[in-house]
Amino acid sequence: MNLSGKRAIILAEDLYQDLELWYPLLRLRGTGMDVKVVGTGSASVYTSKYGYPVEVDTTADKVDAKDIDAVVIPGGYAPDRLRRYPAVLKLVREAFEQGKVVAAICHAGWVLISAGIVKGRTVTSFSAIKDDLVNAGGHWVDQEVVQDGNLITSRQPSDLPAFTDAIIAALGGIEAGGLEKVTKETGPLEALRMAIQAEEAAYNFYSMAIQKTNDPEAKNIFHRLAQEEQRHREIVQDEYNRLSLNPDWDRYNIWREVL
Repeated sequence: MNLSGKRAIILAEDLYQDLELWYPLLRLRGTGMDVKVVGTGSASVYTSKYGYPVEVDTTADKVDAKDIDAVVIPGGYAPDRLRRYPAVLKLVREAFEQGKVVAAICHAGWVLISAGIVKGRTVTSFSAIKDDLVNAGGHWVDQEVVQDGNLITSRQPSDLPAFTDAIIAALGGIEAGGLEKVTKETGPLEALRMAIQAEEAAYNFYSMAIQKTNDPEAKNIFHRLAQEEQRHREIVQDEYNRLSLNPDWDRYNIWREVL
């Protein structure tokens, strides 16, 4: 997988959760992406909950949402600080409105709330801020990763592999869909989540192909394929949302027969 040419930022402030910053930072850089650590301007180096420092590359007021492809917001106590800076909230809100990937884990839902982008969205988070997200108009579910359009959320450090897989898939990392990991032990909800990632990855792949080819006939083919993948993704997302509301619905268990 090669996502060179893609640009992401990871927001940082004091008392960030160590793994929730460094795990996605290193994995995204491993795809070839240009990933910058962005602070609030209060310091040039921030210290994690466990004392590990991170040096910022720039500050939120110097980043334009149109110049990036993704915003990642780690948890810990840092989100309570991040949400106090208008430049941070403006950046997150504009990135979301422009269709860029906005990914938040653990307590980072606080930043989403203050940026005003939670209402009407299906999200997850650390359980302690469930009520905050619900009161902001979100539909909260207890899943390791939830993708609602360009918004990706997870609960805690143990969810980081799925969280980062979802980010990579949303940016066009085809291998990140993870369908090869589906077994008879995989729950229906998790299988549908993987299918959503695969459809999203395929859609992003065809969309990039449209931009890169100059052949009109090829453009038309890729355009039709992208539309079809988008239609498939909406169908699977609808079923995922339905199953999230009623996780005991036996209808979905029949999919095991195809394995």
